Amino acid sequence: MQGFLIKYSTIFDRLNAPGTIRRVELLILRIALFAFLGHLLLIFLGNNFTYFKDFQHSYLKAIYTPFSFILFYEVLLLVIIIPKSISEFIGKQFEVITLITLRSFFHDMAEVDFSMSFSLTDIHFLGLVYDLMAALVMLAGTMIYYKIYGNSHRTGSKEDFTEFIAIKKVVSLSMILVLLVLSFSSFSFWAIDCIQAWKMHKDFPNPNTVFYSEFFTIMIFVDVFLLIVSFMYHFSFFLIFRNASFIITTVLLRMSLTSEKPMSYFLIFVGFSFSIISFYLINFRKRLE
Repeated sequence: MQGFLIKYSTIFDRLNAPGTIRRVELLILRIALFAFLGHLLLIFLGNNFTYFKDFQHSYLKAIYTPFSFILFYEVLLLVIIIPKSISEFIGKQFEVITLITLRSFFHDMAEVDFSMSFSLTDIHFLGLVYDLMAALVMLAGTMIYYKIYGNSHRTGSKEDFTEFIAIKKVVSLSMILVLLVLSFSSFSFWAIDCIQAWKMHKDFPNPNTVFYSEFFTIMIFVDVFLLIVSFMYHFSFFLIFRNASFIITTVLLRMSLTSEKPMSYFLIFVGFSFSIISFYLINFRKRLE
């Protein structure tokens, strides 16, 4: 077991080297840039040539494309951060779900007809307001969570944590592979659906439904696995409650991805609040000891 952990921990460390991460970051940003320019060109063709009329849309829709690649990079960082801390891993989930909300704003904004006047009851206008207000609330919740995390401290022996970190590195390495496979398969199926929609002159499938709901479903099981493994090194009622609250938060975030607004944002708010309050109470208890 020790040899297995050492071998794959070493592989993870090589992949997680700052130089490697930087190269991946630059690659994704370059792809995002070319995808943005390509999407603008496609919309231009759709707006000016009859043959491409199915791609006729507002140029604002192109903003959604590079932001999707940036979001993918954030998800990659979420996976890489697993060995560092389960608590920080949950904080990174907060960041990802916040960025998904911002991406939703760019998608919804492209559906608005700016040549028409707005009213407070307009469904598109309300959608934009929901996106912006929810993003601000999530940003505040993430900041509060990290503040509490910064004031927390670990328990357990150095040897225990060394072995636990090695296990989390193996989990992280496995999740990188899952992320790549899931990304490729999800994008492929979505692209096929887009081609079919183009041929049949139907609306293109909503890209918001691609990838993230399946990914967060997998993250639920990863959270449970890490919760059980962590009990081998430190076991207490308060640790169970804290880590269980993290799992509940992941479940709520997953549910929000397939719920309609404003229910989706309500689920996110409940998930954020439950983790933050639980984390605060556990740390407050430690200060009383």
